[in-house]
Amino acid sequence: MNFISLRSIQNDKDYLYYKLAYLTAPTMAKKKPATLLSFSHNNWDLYALWETYKVEIAEKLQLEYFEIRKCPKRILVIFFNRPLLLKTLLKDCNRKYLMAAGYSGELDLEEYLILLKRRFATSCPHEVGIFLGIPLEDVLTFVEKEGKGCLLNSYWKVYHNPQKARLIFASYDQARAEVSKLHQMAAAAGKG
Repeated sequence: MNFISLRSIQNDKDYLYYKLAYLTAPTMAKKKPATLLSFSHNNWDLYALWETYKVEIAEKLQLEYFEIRKCPKRILVIFFNRPLLLKTLLKDCNRKYLMAAGYSGELDLEEYLILLKRRFATSCPHEVGIFLGIPLEDVLTFVEKEGKGCLLNSYWKVYHNPQKARLIFASYDQARAEVSKLHQMAAAAGKG
């Protein structure tokens, strides 16, 4: 799905749904624990559309969401698959990293999201990468190298194991391609 096919959608709610379905496809397909998206007033006014349709759209996507940051210009939302996100955060190395960053030793997802939200109030905290399924070693090296010198740059900046990252990226792309195909089939049938 590209923006040309999205632009052919006339209904605001359908536009928001298909855009979010495409962008969150790896999370919906259980290949990625969470997806972080920003809604602003630009172009189609996704901010207003999100405010109007968020409950209905998230339910249709079968994803939970948490608003990380909200200001007059934009809303930052993390969409997540609860079981996969919990599994990711409970991974021993991730759990230790998060504890060192001030998260409690006991995993209460809501508390973790609230703390992440507090940290977003001042800047983008590096631990968000863990929530998004980025390998800890890449998060740590990104911080150490200040985002420079990566081996690969796609869904995240890869510093270690680019072969494995390429496979993960391909699975994310495949999930998005499947959403595009479903949208095209619905459009051809006159339903989207």
